[in-house]
This record gives sequence, structure tokens and C-alpha cells, in this order.
Amino acid sequence: MKPMNSEVLIYSTVVLYVLSSLHYLVYLLVKREKVATVGSYSARFGFLTNLLAFILLISGRGSAYLFTRQGAFLLFALTTVSVFLYFSTKYKVFVSGAFLMPWASLFSAVSAVGSGAPKEVFQPGVIGLMHIVFGFLGYSSFVVSAIFSLIYLISERHLKKKKISVFFQKLTSLPTLESIVYHSLALGFVFITVSMFAGAIWSQRVFGSYWSWHPKQVATLITWFVYAGIIHLYIYGEWKGKRICYLSMLGFVIIMLNFVGINFLTQKDVHSFKG
Repeated sequence: MKPMNSEVLIYSTVVLYVLSSLHYLVYLLVKREKVATVGSYSARFGFLTNLLAFILLISGRGSAYLFTRQGAFLLFALTTVSVFLYFSTKYKVFVSGAFLMPWASLFSAVSAVGSGAPKEVFQPGVIGLMHIVFGFLGYSSFVVSAIFSLIYLISERHLKKKKISVFFQKLTSLPTLESIVYHSLALGFVFITVSMFAGAIWSQRVFGSYWSWHPKQVATLITWFVYAGIIHLYIYGEWKGKRICYLSMLGFVIIMLNFVGINFLTQKDVHSFKG
């Protein structure tokens, strides 16, 4: 029997994530919890195939393959769904799947069509792998925070206008949504901090210095200060409710500029995704 390869698992992941997205979107229109349950199980099975594909890809082609579009977006899909499943399961906010799973579907689809092999890239090793994985976990946590911020703003608007709809009936309380926004921000901040320290150690081992003023390092440091400021304003500045949601969405824009601008538009080096 021929062993299953990573390509088959990646395509299976795309199908399961798309199936999950469709069921969550239908759940917005109907009152049946079973539809959301199918979406949840599809996301969970997709997470498993995503994880297996990631393990096979790294074990078979080396961790340097994370510097290709296929490897990077496969990891991005994996971390996004892992953070989504954690918060949606803990707080029972199934409506969030309609906003988050399409992102996972997009990331996995990009991975499926991505190809190529890393060129002139050092093998990350354990420290480098920690740097990359925790960095993507941080990105994914900030994505989740931005999505829940959007849900909060929609909920607040429905409540203010007393607009009764199918969507309105599925909304979670504002304090719960605010709690998710803050905790996903805090979780992302911890992840990105660990990623930065691991990246500095990796840089010293590979290039001989902890800091080289590379555009990615500068952009990540700016991102770190932005989210440190957001968390500080929430805890000590009493920036609650809509304010923290708007700040979270602003942080998401900065993350996307960091990710797309540095990893795709800069010259081909250790931080660019090729292939």
C-alpha cells in the first residue's frame, strides 16, 4: 500500500476547510445547530489532515521548506484553525466560524497551488522552527482577535438598533466577545514575543549577531510595540468595548502589511517566501 503523501493531505485539508466554511455560512441563515456542528467537525478533521501534512512536509523535505509559499501558508492555515478551535470551543461562539474558516480555506488553497523549493536558505533547526511556528501562532491570534472585534462591532450595532434577525439570535454577549478579543490579543503578544527571542538566538547562531536591522526585524519590532500599546491601553487606559476592537483591527492591518510587504515584496532572502 502506497503511503499517503503531503500533497493528498493538503488537498484533503482544502476540501474540509471549504466544507466547514460553507456550513458555518449556512448556519448564519438557519436556526439549526446541527449545521454548525458539521462545520465544527469538518474544521477539526481538517485540522488533523493539516497537521499531518505539515509533519510530512517538514520531515520529508526539511524545515527550510517553510520558506516556500506552500510551507508558509500550510502553517498559517494550521495555526489559524488551532487558535479558532480553541476560542470557539471554549466560549461556544460558533458564529465565528463563518468569518474565520474562509481565511483558513484561502490559506490552505494557496498552499495547495504553491510550489518550489527553498534556495540558499539555512536549515532553521529547533530554534529557527520555534521562531517560525510561534510567529505564525502570533499572527493567527491577531487575526482571530480582529475577526472577533468585527463580530463585536456587528453585535453592538444590532443591539443598539434592536434589530432582530437570524444573525442577531446567534450573537454572543458583548462582555464575552470583548473577553475573547483581549485574550486573543494577549495570547498573540506572548507568541510573537517568544518568536522574537527565538529569532534573535537563531540570528546569532546563523549570522553571528542578534540584530541586523533587517526590514522583517524592524517591522516585527514595530508590530510588537503596537500590540504592547494596545494591551496597555486596555488594562491601564480603560480602552474597553469598541475602542479595543478598533485598535485590534488596526493592528491586523499592520500585521498584514508586515506579512505581505516583507515576506512577498522584498528581495529573496531568509524572510521571503519563494516558490
